[in-house]
Amino acid sequence: MKHISTWQWLGFAGLIPFITLSLLAFNHSVLSPEHTLLGFISYSAIILSFMAGTLWGKAVVLSPDDNIAKLLIVSNVIALGCWIALLTPFELSALILLFSGYLYLLFVEFKAKQLSNSASYMTLRTILTSVVALCHAVVMLSLYQ
Repeated sequence: MKHISTWQWLGFAGLIPFITLSLLAFNHSVLSPEHTLLGFISYSAIILSFMAGTLWGKAVVLSPDDNIAKLLIVSNVIALGCWIALLTPFELSALILLFSGYLYLLFVEFKAKQLSNSASYMTLRTILTSVVALCHAVVMLSLYQ
């Protein structure tokens, strides 16, 4: 049996709020629709900001060049997008912004090959981002129920 690293199980554990709140978006017996959306959007913004922030840690250990500067700027732009998502009164706009941020961040990590330590990391990131994107789509659909 293969050993699961701490970073791997923490990544999967981080999906629990996304999946739970996605399911609750269609069942209002536990939380009101407003609280479900607030919980989902705020958790999503926090996690996406955290993930964007990891670009900083990865970028600063690499040799400085223009690509590193671009990664640092991308990290800040994504974090600002998260902040905007928290401020907008339009839930659909916030969800689309966050959804796009996750996909863009994954794209940036694939493109900046020097960031990925291993194929297993990028595989995990792809799985996690796919589940998170699906959860965002589910919550978006719940807005029209």
